[in-house]
Amino acid sequence: MNAWFFVCAIGASFGFGVGDFFGGRASSKIPVVHVLVISELFGALMFWLLAQYTQEADLPTNLVGLAVLTGVTGAVGLAALYNGIARGHTAVTAPVAAALSAIIPVCYGITTTGFPSTMAIIGMTVGIVAIVLNSLSGKTTGYQGLWQGLAAGVTFGIFLILLKFLGGNGVFAPLAVMRAGALVVTIPWLLIRRGGIPSAAGVGLAMAAGAFDLSANAAYMISTQLGRLDIASVLASLYPAVTVLLAFFVNREPINTLQRVGLVTTLIATALIAL
Repeated sequence: MNAWFFVCAIGASFGFGVGDFFGGRASSKIPVVHVLVISELFGALMFWLLAQYTQEADLPTNLVGLAVLTGVTGAVGLAALYNGIARGHTAVTAPVAAALSAIIPVCYGITTTGFPSTMAIIGMTVGIVAIVLNSLSGKTTGYQGLWQGLAAGVTFGIFLILLKFLGGNGVFAPLAVMRAGALVVTIPWLLIRRGGIPSAAGVGLAMAAGAFDLSANAAYMISTQLGRLDIASVLASLYPAVTVLLAFFVNREPINTLQRVGLVTTLIATALIAL
């Protein structure tokens, strides 16, 4: 396996996990929509500046629509996920979203490029189990939160596929347009939700979440240019393990039995895929 492919995919997982952690911290201080808008504005500006600094070519006009669609898809997924979590349905919404966001790119990758090696298939299967286990927290409330999980999982899965098609046209410029495109969803939501002026701490955490999330997008996008989409998506989707560990070490949140199994399973899946 290409070493840089593995490093980028695992780096994406780390970035998504840290971004998710900071996003959760920010959401406890300011409304979720404020977190999304701030992180998107900061991310779009940061990557536009990087595109200018590196003199990266502008995104071709015919791909602007795809970049905007990618941003909108990601924003819809986050909105659905946060809605389920805010309503207290994390135990249903999070694992459903996590599983689908990995399974959909895997199915697409296998359909378009054929099956990977047997060891990779075993590793991806174990990885999907690990993703679900690491996402489990609290007690389920029947089917409440299921539609949010389905909506988030499907849109996240499509988002990960669309990122691959943007990856052949630079890194910073496509992601800057993508992040700006997400505002098509979040700005109207902000106008409806309104609310007071966000706290400085909340803004800082939201900016950190945006920086790590967008860096993860970049690492994942690069990995899809170096190797298989299906394997990259599973490795990148292992991020709940990072979030669980950060919550334990920073917030002193307990790790339940299923999550402990999930953390061990994450290591096993990573090792199997790397072989």
